[in-house]
Amino acid sequence: MSLWSAETLRIALAPGEVALLRTSGKPASRILTTDERSAASLLLLLDEALSDPAWHSRRVEVVLSQHFVRHVLTPSPGKTLSRVEEQALVAASLREIYGEEASHWRIQVMSQPPQHGLMGAAVDESFAQQLDALLARHGCRDVTINPLVSVAARRLPKSFQGWWVLAEPGWLSLFGKANGAWQHCAGQPIDDSWAASLPELIEREAGLKPSPLPASVWVQALGIGAVSAPSPNNGDWRMLPQKSPSHGTLALAEL
Repeated sequence: MSLWSAETLRIALAPGEVALLRTSGKPASRILTTDERSAASLLLLLDEALSDPAWHSRRVEVVLSQHFVRHVLTPSPGKTLSRVEEQALVAASLREIYGEEASHWRIQVMSQPPQHGLMGAAVDESFAQQLDALLARHGCRDVTINPLVSVAARRLPKSFQGWWVLAEPGWLSLFGKANGAWQHCAGQPIDDSWAASLPELIEREAGLKPSPLPASVWVQALGIGAVSAPSPNNGDWRMLPQKSPSHGTLALAEL
């Protein structure tokens, strides 16, 4: 019998916490915590968890908290670009915002029609390499690593347009979409009063755009309990149902 399960193991990484989830076969979950907040500090926790044969799996899906991800929307290239050119444009846009630090990041690019900018996501390359090596050392051969936004976006309606608020413990990501293309992105830390300040946040970010987005706001909260529409509700606010009642990082793995 193989020591490695054919089932898919879901792993979620967030500041101070690692969550492991197995949903097929005999469902199980495990959470490990640390007082450290860096992405690198999670590798020791994950190494400890995967040393247990009960969590051996060849297929692994890793979800990274948005705390560890930086997004950028590039200027419109005005023409179709090759993959190499897309990577270069996203890298240049990240460096313009974050400086030379961005030169050491691993980049994912989402293509869009040439009249729109490219959406880029980046994580620290050193951390990504260490994570790849750790998973390989534990026999994981079929591995996908995605930012939370890539996984959470699957819950949006196909016809979605407007503002998308993605909230998790301690962090909020905000994206705007119209005419089938992403047209805005932002992220910031949050505290427990984040929901009450949403109307002000949307108004401020909308003021940064030369052309308005559809007014609807879709709110998706993960691991932080139920969220209600702002009161008074003066707009088109829609609360996406939470798939799981779990709090913390486990909710990211369950998405």
